[in-house]
Amino acid sequence: MTYSDILVHLTDDPRNGAKTDAALLLARKFNAHVTALYTLPPPQQLYYMGEYVPAELFQRQAQEARAKAQKAKAAFEAEAAKQGVTSDWLESERLPVDAVETFGRSFDLLVLGQPDPDPKDPAVVPAGVDVLPHELALRAGRPILTIPYAGQYPEIGRYIMVAWNGSKEATRALHDAMPFLTAAKQVVVFGINPEQEGGTPGAEIARHLARHGVKVEVANAVAQDIGPGEALLSAVADRGVDLLVMGAYGHSRLREMVFGGVTETVLRSMTVPVLLGN
Repeated sequence: MTYSDILVHLTDDPRNGAKTDAALLLARKFNAHVTALYTLPPPQQLYYMGEYVPAELFQRQAQEARAKAQKAKAAFEAEAAKQGVTSDWLESERLPVDAVETFGRSFDLLVLGQPDPDPKDPAVVPAGVDVLPHELALRAGRPILTIPYAGQYPEIGRYIMVAWNGSKEATRALHDAMPFLTAAKQVVVFGINPEQEGGTPGAEIARHLARHGVKVEVANAVAQDIGPGEALLSAVADRGVDLLVMGAYGHSRLREMVFGGVTETVLRSMTVPVLLGN
């Protein structure tokens, strides 16, 4: 198993460069093809204009959006060519979640950006990206690599932590991440407040990984004064991890974005790329 076909989501977003860099880094790592999916923001009705909005305003907004898309396309294609990565470009007028869900099922790995966890002006947040990794982790059916909103990541997957609790979501994430795990210098299977009678929690899945040639160790921690999400992020920082692999948890018949505390904490406060599986 490998990642031969990678999709990266771009939009009118200052983090396009970071997402592109991550996707191209992985393309070189796995000898993969990269497709950029650019979602065009919908026209915005300005609140102070009341019910009447001139058609010319929407037309101008659409033209500006297209111009930004062309600028982003030129930057993406130039960088892909510079790095010797084969690439394609797609555009969609659908909201990001719907567009990435639809197109993403034809790819091995989806690369997204973390929404700004504390936007100074929520009105300028690109339409639909505020819930992008949250909803897609439950809907896309593909592994999702989320790049933090801040920082640069010249290495992804050299030192990996797998958040492990034995659940089907954690199991799915682990196997979705197998190309990363087999190529890593070191992998730690990490449990928070593990529950297991006899033996070492995580030992069995570590043996499974070792049979795949993964350099793996097992570690567990008890979180007393902080929540498990904070404990996980603390362990990531302490161990110098550059990729966290974890299952995504959520349930809601109305909106599939009600996550368990650990997943929500990590997605909000992540400091390294996170690969989500479900």
